[in-house]
Amino acid sequence: MRRNLLRVRSIFAPRPGFATLGLAERQPRGHTDVVPHDPGQRREISFLFDLFAASHRVRALLGQTMAEAGLRPDEYAIYSAVQVAGTLTISELARMAGIPLTTASDYVRTMATRGHARRSRNPADSRSYLVSLTEAGIAAHRAAQVGFTDAINRIRGALPIPERDLVRALHGLDDAVRQVLLELPVNAHRQPRAASGHRPQ
Repeated sequence: MRRNLLRVRSIFAPRPGFATLGLAERQPRGHTDVVPHDPGQRREISFLFDLFAASHRVRALLGQTMAEAGLRPDEYAIYSAVQVAGTLTISELARMAGIPLTTASDYVRTMATRGHARRSRNPADSRSYLVSLTEAGIAAHRAAQVGFTDAINRIRGALPIPERDLVRALHGLDDAVRQVLLELPVNAHRQPRAASGHRPQ
């Protein structure tokens, strides 16, 4: 699964010449022309706040570049995971994407309804089934890739640091978060309630 996770990550930070997904090749450039941030923006809250803000800006950017794609950015991510894996179980998809199993099931159900995914029996485990993209699903992913490629290449052009350093940092953060999740007690994942037993207002 570790190998599959790294392969999925490469979709969202692909290297030049990543031919299997047909991404546009990025021209070499320096990293001296830093784009300044808003001088009024506070950036000392925490790195998790920075991640929160950046993820919402990425979502807004992809929402614009992929507006006519036929797939939402989050759907494109799921299609990409299945495309790279070839075939995988819903549990594997959930782990790779970092989403709940029920959410992964909802995505697969929608994909199957559209005719974009097929489900087949898992020969290694009769209690689960394998998911893969159909020809229509591959075509839909390829069409949505145009807007995604535009966005990621624009981001690459504005990055103030080498892409490999950014990817390494993101991998390190993901590894750290997963480790902390494993160390947390089971009840720490539940929604806290007020002492009175009522939900907090």
